[in-house]
Amino acid sequence: MTSLLRDAGALAGLPQDPRWAERTGSTNEDLASLARAGAPHGSAVVAGQQRGGRGRRGRRWENPPEGALLLSVLLRGPFPPARLTHLALSAAVATAEACGPDYRIKWPNDVQRADGRKVAGVLAEVEFEAGQVAWAVVGVGLNLGAAPPDLPDAAGLGLFPLTDAVRAARAVGLVAGLLRWGAAALEAPEVVVAAWSRRDALRDRRVSVEGVEGIALGVDRDGALRLLTAEGERRVLAGDVSLISPAPGG
Repeated sequence: MTSLLRDAGALAGLPQDPRWAERTGSTNEDLASLARAGAPHGSAVVAGQQRGGRGRRGRRWENPPEGALLLSVLLRGPFPPARLTHLALSAAVATAEACGPDYRIKWPNDVQRADGRKVAGVLAEVEFEAGQVAWAVVGVGLNLGAAPPDLPDAAGLGLFPLTDAVRAARAVGLVAGLLRWGAAALEAPEVVVAAWSRRDALRDRRVSVEGVEGIALGVDRDGALRLLTAEGERRVLAGDVSLISPAPGG
């Protein structure tokens, strides 16, 4: 797998050869350790399985054996904290783009099929220095084959047979996308917001965010969720979103 990743990465023009781990605790933790040791921008760790994968708010990310793409990418700064939300949105755009044109994003960065079942999650973790973000590690867990059978709201891309060559090609494509969209988050955040909005899974649907109900109006230029409540419009910077109403026409 190491040679397949290296060869595919060279063809794609990746700045660094992705590192391969058959099994690990967490690709984010592995790459964060490498970042603290001076790993350069564009470094990536790809794993076959991880024992301690995490999602947002410390949730555990479950992946089926040999059925998921698990990777993390290092983006070095410095860049202002105000760009962190755009960075999260950009990672979701890159992941959805890697899945296909019909995949949507549930705010802020869960990637879903058209039926609302989740195929991928994103977790960005950062380290600060002198008030700026020194670096960010962006981790993605993507179900390439099938989803874990005990998670009814999850789905996979249905790629079978899932050979090492397929996994390597998908990994390199996703790494390249994360780097490209990560750069856009810093240089042209409005482009990221526009791309994210085109894949918005919640637009015009009734949702609940941390107990507050309203109609999702999309995101603003800062990446905050706009929510129309009974008391008026509110901006939501963070929180878990639950869907109340079905899709229009559904």
